[in-house]
Amino acid sequence: MKAAELLRLYEAGRRDFGDESLRGQNFKGKNLSGADFSGADIRSANFTNANLTGANFTQAKAGLQRRWVIGLMLIAFLLSAVSGFLSGFIGYLVALIFDSGNLENQIAGWVAIAILVAFFIIVFRRGIVAGAGADAGAFAVSVAVLGAVTGAVAFAVEDAFAVAVGSWPFLVILAGC
Repeated sequence: MKAAELLRLYEAGRRDFGDESLRGQNFKGKNLSGADFSGADIRSANFTNANLTGANFTQAKAGLQRRWVIGLMLIAFLLSAVSGFLSGFIGYLVALIFDSGNLENQIAGWVAIAILVAFFIIVFRRGIVAGAGADAGAFAVSVAVLGAVTGAVAFAVEDAFAVAVGSWPFLVILAGC
């Protein structure tokens, strides 16, 4: 049954919608007080801010439709793979501290540890969104510092300009800590 038809029947006085299929229908902000949805299929139905005072959902089938579950699982697996790759990459950068033959690698390792510490402090104090912004800013600053240390002056000047223009939210976040 479509949402428009259900709302029309509700206005006409019908309250029994048990065993109806209401999959994916939108009842956002509607008044459905006293309605009986027992045994109805309400998977992916939107009842946001709806008035459901006295409504009966006994043995209603709720949850997400199968296509949404599959899509969300694929996104979760993709995010997990990206997270694993980035964790391995930052682990490699931290391990560069022990490269005694190359000062630039050691500096890159220490900068990676500093970024991790700053990220975790900001996440602990401000939340994950602020931490992600700070992490992006710290990465830009570290690239500029690494470029300056290796003697690539043009690279460092270019990155310093990018940091000055692109990481002002990072500086604002650090100022607020």
